[in-house]
Amino acid sequence: MPKYHLQYLGREAYVASTALIQDAESTRFANQSLAWWDRHFSWNSQGCSVLCDEDNTHLCYLFFKIDRYGEYLTLYNLFTPLISQRQGHATQILRLVLDHAITKHVRRITFSSVSDSLDFYTYLGFMYWGINDIGDFYCNLPLPKDGLAGIIPMTQTYNHSSM
Repeated sequence: MPKYHLQYLGREAYVASTALIQDAESTRFANQSLAWWDRHFSWNSQGCSVLCDEDNTHLCYLFFKIDRYGEYLTLYNLFTPLISQRQGHATQILRLVLDHAITKHVRRITFSSVSDSLDFYTYLGFMYWGINDIGDFYCNLPLPKDGLAGIIPMTQTYNHSSM
């Protein structure tokens, strides 16, 4: 099984990395993610993380932020270029990012998902609280101590008072 690791990308490194993407749909989403991050956050405090294999090939990208109180891990834009899709890279990057958040003692995970991504997140065990003001599905859950592997057991024993 290949070994993966996360690499932090500042703005220039992100632009250089995504310039290598060859399919139009992935490039469009990469550019939208860049523009969104430029509008809402500082690249000095947090940028994009990329999943890399042993050869340092960039496989999957995720923008995320841990709030200044260390309470919430918020996921923003997760995407895998077409050439790397359906190989488990998105799951692997989530696993590594959640593991990172656990080391920072983060207590909750939150994100919004477009309807096209619901099957992916539901497969991983995430459940939704509702729909936000722009029509995306909203998730806000405790972060299990065993990370991504703990999502399914936690949501299978879902109790409104415990979440």
